[in-house]
Amino acid sequence: MSAFRKIPKWLIAAVAVVVLGGGLFWANQQGALDRIKPKSAPDIEQFTLGNGMQVVVIPNTRVPAVSHMIWIKAGAADDPQGKSGLAHYLEHLMFKGTKNVPDGEYSKRIEALGGQYNAFTSADFTGYYVNIAREHLPMVMELEADRMQGLLPPLQVFEKERDVIVEERKSRTDSQPSALLAEQMGSTLYQHHPYRIPIIGWMHEMKTLSAEDAKAFYDRYYHAANMILVVAGDITRKELEPLANRFYGGMKKREVAPRNWTQEPPHRAAKRVVMVHPQVRQLRWQRAYLAPSLVSGQTRRALPLEVLVQWLGGGQTSQLYRELVVDKKLATSASASYTSLTRGPSELTIYVTPAPNVSVKEIEAAVDALLARVTSTLMSKADLKRTQTLLKADAIYAQDGLQQVAYYIGYLRALDLGLEHYTNWTKDVDAVTAQQVRAAAHAVFRLKQSVTGILKPKAGTSIAATVNDSAPVEQPYVH
Repeated sequence: MSAFRKIPKWLIAAVAVVVLGGGLFWANQQGALDRIKPKSAPDIEQFTLGNGMQVVVIPNTRVPAVSHMIWIKAGAADDPQGKSGLAHYLEHLMFKGTKNVPDGEYSKRIEALGGQYNAFTSADFTGYYVNIAREHLPMVMELEADRMQGLLPPLQVFEKERDVIVEERKSRTDSQPSALLAEQMGSTLYQHHPYRIPIIGWMHEMKTLSAEDAKAFYDRYYHAANMILVVAGDITRKELEPLANRFYGGMKKREVAPRNWTQEPPHRAAKRVVMVHPQVRQLRWQRAYLAPSLVSGQTRRALPLEVLVQWLGGGQTSQLYRELVVDKKLATSASASYTSLTRGPSELTIYVTPAPNVSVKEIEAAVDALLARVTSTLMSKADLKRTQTLLKADAIYAQDGLQQVAYYIGYLRALDLGLEHYTNWTKDVDAVTAQQVRAAAHAVFRLKQSVTGILKPKAGTSIAATVNDSAPVEQPYVH
């Protein structure tokens, strides 16, 4: 069970991350990649049950197994004001029992059959998955249907599980300087949008979450018309449809609650967060820019931004790495990240670890100079082709897995995006031009829509905020 804000450009490409991770990949495998032809997309089919539940089936007969996923179109951005962490809290409670399946029994049944299960919460949605042998799919669907409409943990479990998420925040956020910096940068970058609130929640609000809060969220969002079922593996629509109707068709049909998110206003000033932490041993610098996604803002910029980030900061052949690490010796690492898959605005982030005795001022000057060139000149034809090939390879390798594809398809449908974003991926990547990449860079790389974060080492036992290079500090973290 986990909480996360954003995903890589192709979260389904878990295998590709390993394969493409080294900078030598391109040098050693360019010829092989040029010969790769995209595999045909699986015969994905969709249908909707009478109660409004969307169903997607992705046949794959390579192994006699299935990945069963249920997506709830509600996440941390839907937490009521003053109740941050509620979506994640409920995700934990979903494993704690119903009238028919006592607390602990769900896990025992899945594990006894060799299955794997987990759940995740993002700002946009909550997901639950089970990977299991094909013949056990009906049992899984029976368990899921039961807890999706009959959650009933013992009262003492609510307080116990609240303590669990509080400890999770202590271990994953409060004790991790980089996580604290990311949290403060997020709350600074977003001025009004609910993305400014951490998915795990603010500690003082998490401690007040109650059984009544969890039940209200469950009743509002956990119903058939607000769910998407994705099943990938050794199964066809003809086989899945009667099972879906049998186990999920009886769930009550309810109106989908509106997601009344506050919208982000125009940004008018660059922001800066500087944190000093006793656990930090190496200076870190990063900058996040507000960016559009496939759903929010200038959506036409989203795919060019995917190409831009791969070229700018995607590994040891990227522009950032070659200039800051290899050529100028200013840094020991440099990279960039962006995802187009968010319901609200996204962010493009640059990460740099300065080399010893290199100042923040030197790093910022080098990064700003590089970004100025990116926004004023076109990628070369060779760079564009190479970058497109790497992005396509991500998608190609990812098609080998069950859960990776199910995850990505579920992600698209949870964002109300069509399957063409999956089936047309390689064609759409090939269609991106150097002019579009430059235009996207010009639209995003504006200091007034950014927050710069600096994490500094300091001897001592407390966390403090400080001013660096005469820059103003906004919303510092105070322990």
